[in-house]
Amino acid sequence: MHPSIQSRREVLSGLRQRSQIATADFYRLAGISEPVRAPRFLVSPAGLAFFHIIDSRTGKVKGFRRDHNAACAFARKLEQE
Repeated sequence: MHPSIQSRREVLSGLRQRSQIATADFYRLAGISEPVRAPRFLVSPAGLAFFHIIDSRTGKVKGFRRDHNAACAFARKLEQE
């Protein structure tokens, strides 16, 4: 990966973490519970032995796996990026 792209991703990741911390602090200080967030990536069966990982925002397939556990692991990995 190009160094400028890598540094940009690191900066954006740091900003995303700070935003999530600030939001959690806001809800804690206000004394209300945080709303439950729906997962962005969903695992859906596709045929006999395949599972699609679907982006719920766009409806596009981001990947596929033959094993359900592998598909769920890939979806969790995509959620964290």
